[in-house]
Amino acid sequence: MDQQLQRFAANGAAMHYRQSGKGPAMIFIPGSISDYRTWTSVSPHFEKDFSCFVLSRRFQFPGSYAKNTDSGVGINTEDIAQFIREKGLGPAILVGHSFGAFIALNVAIQHPELVKGVVAEEPIFAPALASNPKNPLELLGLLIKNFKAGKSFARLGMKGIDPTFKSLAKGDTKSAQQSFIDGITEGKKTPETLDELTRVQLRDNIAALEGEDPFNNQIRMADAKRIACKVLLISGAESPYVFRYINEQLVRTIPHAHHIVVEKASHWIHIDQSEAYKRELDAFIKKVGISFREEILV
Repeated sequence: MDQQLQRFAANGAAMHYRQSGKGPAMIFIPGSISDYRTWTSVSPHFEKDFSCFVLSRRFQFPGSYAKNTDSGVGINTEDIAQFIREKGLGPAILVGHSFGAFIALNVAIQHPELVKGVVAEEPIFAPALASNPKNPLELLGLLIKNFKAGKSFARLGMKGIDPTFKSLAKGDTKSAQQSFIDGITEGKKTPETLDELTRVQLRDNIAALEGEDPFNNQIRMADAKRIACKVLLISGAESPYVFRYINEQLVRTIPHAHHIVVEKASHWIHIDQSEAYKRELDAFIKKVGISFREEILV
């Protein structure tokens, strides 16, 4: 285990983190099937100007998941809030990926005094899609509103989310890895064809996914209007369209939001296009007070 990792007790569970650099706090929150290692190619870039905290959330490596344990967006939100308060880090810049980006946005909703800005990389902000994804009427409503988004969401659910959670309920982590990657890459990759960093994290964190149902929350889409800080929303051009659709809804809802689409990037933009990712974060940090616009990076 990384000897620089430190442990933090939050709401009856353990988080782990590594700290580097000096300055205002920048906190990196990993998504599902990831941990603090996912930020390896990103966080060192900011150490000159920021105190960087790369996190492993509750039950993520080097922690372990216990069956029927809560790791939903609500408790993770409170974990991060407690971490910021007890460490005296607020207001901090939060950088989150996928489920971690959903958590980061919710921290900004629930605890605005703790957040200076949010970088949300393909947040699985479930209220933008449905409150109950198993309700066919909600899927029909999404298909009518945006057929491309509804179709993409249906595939993600049928090929990815649903079979993954069924496999995890049976303790079959190998099948869960296969279906999760099938869903999140639309069949373009398998666990075997992932980059080594993501493949290892998938193996080490797949069990914890069972407690991270993004639809198990009380958050409404309208709650995003309460986000007072600047927000950078990032989409990958080669990721399932449903993630871009979520960001398109968020940029219309969050008062001070900016949305970019990074070409040649899948769901893991910070890995696929780390240099472009760092440039956009640099620009976001400097853009305080400047109006945001939507653009596609070519």
